[in-house]
Amino acid sequence: MKKKIVIHIEDLTTPQEVLLQDLLQSLCVEQIEVLEDTTSTLLIGDLQIDVQRRRVWQADSLIELTPMEFDILHLLARHPGQVFSARQIYESVASDFAEGSWAGIGNMVYKLRCKLGTNIIENVRNLGYRFPG
Repeated sequence: MKKKIVIHIEDLTTPQEVLLQDLLQSLCVEQIEVLEDTTSTLLIGDLQIDVQRRRVWQADSLIELTPMEFDILHLLARHPGQVFSARQIYESVASDFAEGSWAGIGNMVYKLRCKLGTNIIENVRNLGYRFPG
């Protein structure tokens, strides 16, 4: 009978990674499967992102977002501090990727800032966008 071990670690550090590799060797396991928890809620300051229900609250007020706005916010919030170009954002969140269609990402980020506050997403000059980390 197969058995599964679930280990929940946020922000895996190098020593933890080494420990996991040692654990795999001691259990005679050849591989480890890393799954991202997409059913949880992200809490960042007064911002609450319910991934499963695709809803966002700020200071206990529901914020109406379009599906694409939600996907952009979720992508950036999952990777705080990481800079994504408009093209990278589009390729990550758009199901119907078409060459050149990523140009509207800046407008969607602008709309997110209008809804959530200007400092919710940082504009990194000539590089792209990031969620403050």
